[in-house]
Amino acid sequence: MEPIRNVALLGKGWLGSVILEQLVNTGFQVTVLSRTAPSADEPPSSVKTVQVDYSSIDSLVAALQGQDAVVSTVGAPGISAQKTVIDASIQAGVRRFIPSDFGALTTRPGGESLPLNALWTDIQNYLKEKALSGQIEYTLFAVGPFLEFVMSMPFLTDLQTQTAPLYDNGVHTFSSTSVSSVAKAVAGALENAAATKNRLVSVHDIVLTQSKVLDLAKKYSGPDVKWIENPVDAAAELETILQNTKQSDLDLFKTLALLKAALLGGKFEAEFKDLDNDLVGVRVLSDNEFEKIFATAFKPSQMIAPEDLQTNIEGIQGEA
Repeated sequence: MEPIRNVALLGKGWLGSVILEQLVNTGFQVTVLSRTAPSADEPPSSVKTVQVDYSSIDSLVAALQGQDAVVSTVGAPGISAQKTVIDASIQAGVRRFIPSDFGALTTRPGGESLPLNALWTDIQNYLKEKALSGQIEYTLFAVGPFLEFVMSMPFLTDLQTQTAPLYDNGVHTFSSTSVSSVAKAVAGALENAAATKNRLVSVHDIVLTQSKVLDLAKKYSGPDVKWIENPVDAAAELETILQNTKQSDLDLFKTLALLKAALLGGKFEAEFKDLDNDLVGVRVLSDNEFEKIFATAFKPSQMIAPEDLQTNIEGIQGEA
């Protein structure tokens, strides 16, 4: 199998920028596809930026000529539009497509039943259908919630209010991966194209529980901070949210509530047992290493306030 050398990147937000840097450092020739014209603060001269119309398959086909792979990091509004990009990739002769699917539960068994995963599941099925007929290859990733969000936003714990809704006493395990490790996994998967063809690649930095994160929050928030723990029956909470939620009315806070109940309730396999870390060059953190990272990150000045969640919540599901 010929190596992948030329990679087109869709989306250059937080996650996309980190993936871009990793791809360049790994030696790939990267072209960034953008809705807007290149500006002065664009990436290094080794990276080409091409303005495209994502709604025009002709525009996309022209931009994707000569590319071996496409890596997408588009946010939620652009997830469905990836079908057009996939079709254009096939017409342009692109070999591998990596969709914007770096979420907490989008690839977990049974996760397709969650209304918040519907768009991502649809793209997964579309890619698998095209791959089955030999038109294109794909790689999917299971990464869990981003480690940065676990540590810095009021998701598991809220430093600003010193509260923690404790789901089933916080005992259920889940995998979590930093954005930099996600980027390493993407580059590693493209370097090992044969071994990552048409399959799910599962990686994590560490396995956590809500109680472990809460214990560290208590330790590093200071002796004068008194935490309030509110017990939550995760199964009952998830069922209530599902009964009262439809995909069409999933706003920010409903999405967050649904994700928390699903991730922290033990119903889904949120901890990855069969890892591909070695294959793609991602090292697992020790508990001591994680605590050192947590101690640095867990500061009131760095916490994400509830009013700022709108611009950050998509980081759990994909790239904003």
